Amino acid sequence: MALPSLTRRAWRPALLVASSLAAACGGSEPPPPTPDPPQVALTVPASIISDTHLDVIVTVSGCEGSSTLNVRDRETILRTFPHSGGTMTLRLERNDIPYATVGLAANLSLNAVAVCSDGRTNNSQPAPVSYFPVQRRIVEPQNAGQVVTDHFVVDGTSANPAFIGCGVPPTEISTMYRVDLSGNVTHTVGMPITCTPETVITERNPVSGKRWVWTPNVGAFAIDAQMQITSRTTTDIRPTQLTVLPGGDAVIVDRIDEVRRLSHNPNGTSESIAEVKWHYAPPTLESVIAPPLVRADGLILIASLGPGPDASRTDVTVTELYAGETGEQGAGGTARAAFKLRTFARNERLPLGAFNDTGSTLFLGLQLGSEQSQVIACSATLDECEGAQLQWTSPALPVPLAHILYHPGASRLVAVGQKRVWFLDASGQIRNRDNRSIDANGALNVLQVLRRPNSPELFLLNAPARGLDGAPTLPNEIVAVDQTGNGEARELFRHQVVGSLGGSIDPEGRLWVRTGFDVVQTLSLSEYRRYRP
Repeated sequence: MALPSLTRRAWRPALLVASSLAAACGGSEPPPPTPDPPQVALTVPASIISDTHLDVIVTVSGCEGSSTLNVRDRETILRTFPHSGGTMTLRLERNDIPYATVGLAANLSLNAVAVCSDGRTNNSQPAPVSYFPVQRRIVEPQNAGQVVTDHFVVDGTSANPAFIGCGVPPTEISTMYRVDLSGNVTHTVGMPITCTPETVITERNPVSGKRWVWTPNVGAFAIDAQMQITSRTTTDIRPTQLTVLPGGDAVIVDRIDEVRRLSHNPNGTSESIAEVKWHYAPPTLESVIAPPLVRADGLILIASLGPGPDASRTDVTVTELYAGETGEQGAGGTARAAFKLRTFARNERLPLGAFNDTGSTLFLGLQLGSEQSQVIACSATLDECEGAQLQWTSPALPVPLAHILYHPGASRLVAVGQKRVWFLDASGQIRNRDNRSIDANGALNVLQVLRRPNSPELFLLNAPARGLDGAPTLPNEIVAVDQTGNGEARELFRHQVVGSLGGSIDPEGRLWVRTGFDVVQTLSLSEYRRYRP
């Protein structure tokens, strides 16, 4: 059957369809394909960085010619760089970091956004990093090991310091080291006692020019500026507390709670055994509960437990001892006066003690029921810590106390639990911001409190719990605590590392921190406050 022919009206749309098909089959050029976006990758040298700046490594491919690169923390642009392609190391300065929102140390999630000259763009995957801004960073000259020992002190000025510490080399002989600002070891000397994470190195005495180095329950020795050991304890004197007298001698409390004054000078023997100038061990002294304090009048204050009214009770007594200096009315190590402050049952947790800086007050940390505690302030020069002699009683604290100490730079009593820290003012009130304790992070415990007597700030060094063998561990977190304008203690910064760290405050009040292998000098706390008001 013949097909019907198209009418004139029907031909017109048919011709349009045919012309469209012809164009699709090569009647004209198709549009060019859309170019792929550039490829962008950002990496950081380490996940935790303490330095004067923060370097990032960025690779860009797929851009014709140059591109613009924005380095961001999450969605916030930190800095914009020109980028010519390939791999480049870009530097973020410490002022580029928004500390007010990300904190000190800054917990950042960095990414890079590349914009090609033709408008194509792409961004990298995020790279997490913790950045702690510092004034100076020192690395070991061969970049092969630690600059300083695990624990160290700073000797000299902030501008030209040296570092003194102890360690145990492969010879297994505990050794004192002196390291210069370039990380070079300039002096070493073998120690007559073992070096542990608990070893204490005192400040250089301005009269004798010496320091005392002591390891609790092991021994002590005096060392001069030339790293010469001038006196040391005998093996039977194992100190639990040590206080340096104004002239450089040491008052030592040993593990059986006997008190001795040891000379910093050699006694003429080849072994440089410390001369014992006096020995205080009355039968009424059972346990020394606070570090001995040297009062401005030269008398030494001893806070101790001794026999109470009966066998089931014990008294807290403050005894004034003559130091043995020329011009004193009594012989060295003899008592001028004694004051009985409080009586406690022996089946209770016995109190902790700490003097204020003048020796007028003895603070007692008391353990209460239900794992709580509180602090009372007693006159150290009057009997019976009751009534007017009881200066104040703090609110109850929700944990047992590990120790207490007085911080004269802030006029605060610091109450330290295993993980939590409170600051009490001159009336015994808690002066933490929002009344909340400042805590060690996670499973860490408060190991050490760093402070200087003329500065209100202090630093907490926090460490994992002791090992199964009871050995102390090294800290891996430092927390700076300062005071707000109205006198509240607050956390200024918190810095934690993967391995271990150590800290020391130099004579000018600047903090130095060993972070892993390196040593950094932190910024002044006023600069940190500027970053995080």
